[in-house]
Amino acid sequence: MRVLLTILFTLLTTIAFADSAGCPKYDRKSYRHWIDEDRDCQNARHEVLIEESLSTVGFKSSKGCRVVSGSWNDPYSGRTITDATKLDIDHMVPLKEAHQSGAANWSRERKRAYANDMDDPDTLIAVERRLNRQKGAKDPAEWLPPNPAYQTEYAKAWVAVKLKWGLTADRQELVALRKLLGDQVELPLEAPEMNCTNTVRVHRTALPSASLKVFCGSKRYCRQMNSCEEARAFLSQCGLSRLDGDKDRVPCETLCD
Repeated sequence: MRVLLTILFTLLTTIAFADSAGCPKYDRKSYRHWIDEDRDCQNARHEVLIEESLSTVGFKSSKGCRVVSGSWNDPYSGRTITDATKLDIDHMVPLKEAHQSGAANWSRERKRAYANDMDDPDTLIAVERRLNRQKGAKDPAEWLPPNPAYQTEYAKAWVAVKLKWGLTADRQELVALRKLLGDQVELPLEAPEMNCTNTVRVHRTALPSASLKVFCGSKRYCRQMNSCEEARAFLSQCGLSRLDGDKDRVPCETLCD
């Protein structure tokens, strides 16, 4: 009996070790965020603030790098905020939640692309700092915005981000999402919270379009593109790498899928 227990203990220990060995511990630094990809002195945080402000923003200095004022509608609280220091830029699906939902074994480049993804206006949003820190890394089963008018939109945005990046959801999370969105919507695949299977969506590879001539500087983001052809033209002719966050040569997947 003692020998059997010893063998069982060894087996369980080996399995646990194998699981942990294949599942890197979450390290926020590995998801390098707020980068200045286009080197215009405005990092991703400040570009989001500029994009989402309802009025002309004010900068800390004449260089125009750091936003200090504007007018932002915080969807989490429903309040309007004018002081940029009172805002955080929230990852709709937090970095730690993404890590535990399939991103743990992503490449360094893919993690960085996720952490700075500005293709979809719902992925990174300016929200009240206090509520963002209250949310932390919680999923919709654990936390929802206190503004009830935004909870359904919040769930839709959460699902869209997870589907785009091939992230999974645990059972309690899916229950909460179905409660908000119903049973007819597409939801992420189910997997335990610490999912390290490196789940990704597969996109067809397509060459950029050269037939459409565009004026570089007129548009910068996927939400400004009117077609997949236009997005490919901006990527190939203007070098807008932000349009291809996952580096698969297919820009703006919502248009080109």
